[in-house]
Formats: sequence, structure tokens, C-alpha cells
Amino acid sequence: MARLGPSERNHRPLRTIEPDELKECFPKLESGKYERASKATARYNCVAFANEDERHWWEAGLYGGRYYWPPHVVQNNTVVAITEIFAADGYELTNNREIEPGWEKIAIYVSLADMEFSHVAKSDGRVWKSKLGKGQDIYHYSLDVLEGDQCDEYGVVAVLPDG
Repeated sequence: MARLGPSERNHRPLRTIEPDELKECFPKLESGKYERASKATARYNCVAFANEDERHWWEAGLYGGRYYWPPHVVQNNTVVAITEIFAADGYELTNNREIEPGWEKIAIYVSLADMEFSHVAKSDGRVWKSKLGKGQDIYHYSLDVLEGDQCDEYGVVAVLPDG
């Protein structure tokens, strides 16, 4: 099975990914380990979603209209820059990957291929939440279900800021 490169991923047709297809992309996403929370949309990405912004796509170097990048953060999509976004909102680093009632947490994933930023998930203290690229939002009950290096998996969680 081949893994799509970044440019091919961005050109997939916009549609909600069905459970069987989602399982192909993320082999650990089995029934009972996640719930679909929305239909697919290209309006916002995982960084925007974790910042509760469903109107913009947060990405360094893209300006205007539906694109946004915080003015206080260096213009790049590195783990350091992504971490700075959440540190500015009062999140602090933690080693605890578990959902904790009363604590918001952010999980920053990095690709196993190059150790560069690949995804952000957010916990509200009850469940982890993720925006799957231009696909749907999901609730998942552990960070492990999106980790790995097969198909579209996001690599590993490298940074855990909590607030």
C-alpha cells in the first residue's frame, strides 16, 4: 500500500471519509475507538480546530481570506512554532498522555519520516478531538489510534502542552 505525499493528500475530493476508508488510512481507528463529530470541510485544519476556529485554515505563509497565522509566532510550520501558538494561550508542557477531567491538553504529532509537525489533537478533559486534514472531525479515546507510519497515520506524539 502506498502512502500519499502531501500534495496528493491536498487534492483528494472533499467528502466525509466512510468508516471502512478511515480504517484503511488509520489502521488503529476501529469501531468503538472513535466517533465522527462532523462532516468533511476544507474550511479549517487541525491547528485551527484545536484553537476552536472553524473559519480559517491556520498555516504559516498563507495570507488573507480563509487563511490565518498568529502574528506573534514565527512564520513556519515547525513543532516549535506550533508549540508557541499554544504556549501563548497558557498551555504548559506535560508528559501525561491521558485524558484528565478538568484539564485541556494539546498533542502535537510529528512524522516518523522527518520528525516534522504533522497533526494536532485536543482534549477537553473528556475525549481527544481531531480534524483529519480536509476530512471530518472525530472524537477519539486515545492518542495511539492516530499514531504510526502506515498510510495517513500522523507519526508519534512529540509534545503535550496542557492548560
